Amino acid sequence: MEEIVMAKEMFMAETKEETKPKPPLAGLVYGEIIYWGTLLGALIAVLGSTFAFISRSNVMDVSYVFSAIWQGKDVATVWKEGIGQLPQGHWYLHNITTGDGLTMFGIALGVFAVIPGMFLSAILLLKKREYFFATLAIIAGIICLTACLGLFALPQR
Repeated sequence: MEEIVMAKEMFMAETKEETKPKPPLAGLVYGEIIYWGTLLGALIAVLGSTFAFISRSNVMDVSYVFSAIWQGKDVATVWKEGIGQLPQGHWYLHNITTGDGLTMFGIALGVFAVIPGMFLSAILLLKKREYFFATLAIIAGIICLTACLGLFALPQR
């Protein structure tokens, strides 16, 4: 019994002396923004999905969407058969009071969290004179920003 107590004390002494390296501030800032943005987006998406099932206020009938997905139809076909066209841009902003509009807004918000995270981490990386990683963060942020602004349209089929 005494040996177990001594071994435990030695283990505790070793772990106290051991220090963990601090993560870089740019990584912490990026991680916090992504975490909270994604969490908020997911909560809004769940709320929108719940609203879509409870309410009949939707852009597309929920039962049709599920049956089309289970039939293996692609996205363009589902939209064309559901509302007659493939929506472009941020269609959900005009339909934010509908269940599927609110769901899509939550998904978009969660994805959008990458943009401020990238640019803020790039600023912190520049302050640390880590120019290569700051440049990569800026390029990734610009790509995400142009995609989020809808500057790249989906192909029409």
